[in-house]
Amino acid sequence: MTTNYLTIMMKHFEHMNFEVSAAAETVLDASSVKDREDIYDCSRFLYVKEGTGKLYVRGKEVPLVQGKLIILLSGTPHRFALEKDEEITLQWCHYRSSYEERDLYRTLQMPFHIQIMDGPAVDALFKQLFKELVRDKLTSRLRIKAALLELLSIYLDSLPLGENEGAPSEELQKINVILQYIDDHLADNITVESLAKQVYLHPNYFIVFFKGILGYSPIQYVNQRRMEVAKGLLLQPECNVSAVASKIGMQIYYFSRMFKAHTGLTPSRYRKQAALFTAAENESAGTDEEG
Repeated sequence: MTTNYLTIMMKHFEHMNFEVSAAAETVLDASSVKDREDIYDCSRFLYVKEGTGKLYVRGKEVPLVQGKLIILLSGTPHRFALEKDEEITLQWCHYRSSYEERDLYRTLQMPFHIQIMDGPAVDALFKQLFKELVRDKLTSRLRIKAALLELLSIYLDSLPLGENEGAPSEELQKINVILQYIDDHLADNITVESLAKQVYLHPNYFIVFFKGILGYSPIQYVNQRRMEVAKGLLLQPECNVSAVASKIGMQIYYFSRMFKAHTGLTPSRYRKQAALFTAAENESAGTDEEG
């Protein structure tokens, strides 16, 4: 399950674009919090820099302590609660993404709050956001996106992927079946109909279902997977280009054309480049051992 879990996230986030609309550091105490729920039309990253308190999300209580990182998707009702002697320093940003994240989080059963170990790194990223949002530089938007993506990476790296308790969602079970079927039948003629049949869905609905989770259409994903497998096979000296094409179910001419479009290199050129790189690495490793 873990492998497909990671595959889904990687493929989905490859397509995501983010836009940060606001970011700041705010100090809250009991007198400054409202006794009602807030709902935003954007997603929110919240980081507890200092202090303690509570956050209620759809009636569920989340203890707030230093190092807590929270993602609240757009439309999520939430409110803060602090005792008279409590104060909390929050770093936050509001963002929108080009993909609807809600279905992905629900399908993968991803937690919306986690405890971060590397607090200084998160603090530095939020400060980068604060700085770039008030600058009017050509590179500011790139640096803002880079900081947000790094925050997202820290969140993903901190997920307990191997400790996800409970049964996977129905959607994830279906995706597991489909991805395994694709890997087992790369040498065959894989069609949308044959994939949809594995999970008892109508082909038209299946296309929407698959793309909503992976970010690719089924056939786009199959071709991407074929290219990934081909790159590994080309590193094996006993596999010539014709054999590689056969193993992934493609005619050699079509394979060569698609591979070049995917990597910028012909299969033969890719093999030679990889061999040169491997030889250079081995030579470097041998030199290091002698030293």
